[in-house]
Amino acid sequence: MKGRPLLPFAIIAIVGIVVMISLSFIGLNQREAMQADEEGEEEVTEIEDPVVAGEELVQASCIGCHGGDLSGGAGPALTSLEGQYTQEEITDIVVNGIGSMPSVNDNEVEADAIAQYLLSISE
Repeated sequence: MKGRPLLPFAIIAIVGIVVMISLSFIGLNQREAMQADEEGEEEVTEIEDPVVAGEELVQASCIGCHGGDLSGGAGPALTSLEGQYTQEEITDIVVNGIGSMPSVNDNEVEADAIAQYLLSISE
């Protein structure tokens, strides 16, 4: 060891570099596999009672702007939409937004449940 004091450090450095490269390739393969899984399967939402599910989604997403009782706040009242909008139009608004309202939910099934709930509570 007296003649070559750097040899142990060189061996450790080489082993470390080999391990880092190996782990990088393993990580890349896992990332590609995860992306392939995400692209291959689209989440399908099944809703037994759309009105009940819509109420839960509205409570989670809409009351911040439209008020706790949906009678209005920063956004307009949502208690009298029947006659103003069809279910398809409300679903489109929930998915795409309108005016200053942003998109709320891009899941068509959940957006449709929100629309059904809002129409069911219309006065």
